[in-house]
Amino acid sequence: MRAKILLTLSVSLMPLSAALADGPQSIYCPQKSGYINTGMTADQVMAACGQPLSKQQPITPVMQKVPAQQLIYTALNTGSYYPGLNPAYYTQWSLPSGTSGINLTIQAINGKVSSVSVNGSNTNAMSMCQGVSINSGDDVNKVYSACGTPSMVNNTYINQSLPPNSKSEVWIYQVNQYQAPFSLTFINGKLQSIN
Repeated sequence: MRAKILLTLSVSLMPLSAALADGPQSIYCPQKSGYINTGMTADQVMAACGQPLSKQQPITPVMQKVPAQQLIYTALNTGSYYPGLNPAYYTQWSLPSGTSGINLTIQAINGKVSSVSVNGSNTNAMSMCQGVSINSGDDVNKVYSACGTPSMVNNTYINQSLPPNSKSEVWIYQVNQYQAPFSLTFINGKLQSIN
């Protein structure tokens, strides 16, 4: 019975720890008895929490999670490790070498190519798919047309610094002297994160 209770307790705590790993998405402000959530405007936060202890410009660059898609091609241009050797003449004297292929990873953000990686090394462009040149900034449909269906598609997020013209501000709140202060990061007047 005790093992069942411990198992239930550990399973019920896992989602909480997973949710807190990336920072809370909402928080309670006892000053005005209101909840705030990411995405709220500065006026809504002020109505729920009152005046912050301080407002400041961020010291480090503000990062924003941006959805990205990775198109992974694992076997482009496969062939022998020694393409100049004719296997009809050299098979009995050479060790089997297998085949090599070029691994291509294309990262796309908002339907545009943002980066190209060939065998793990970043490059600005490539032309190994039917001789079509694919550059950063090209439409992702150009990749599909030239290279075909990828071996794998990975949907992920990348951290990207905000452009310099974005207005960002950090508000600091402290509930009382016994609790650590928390900060709210606003980007262009919207609550982006709670830390």
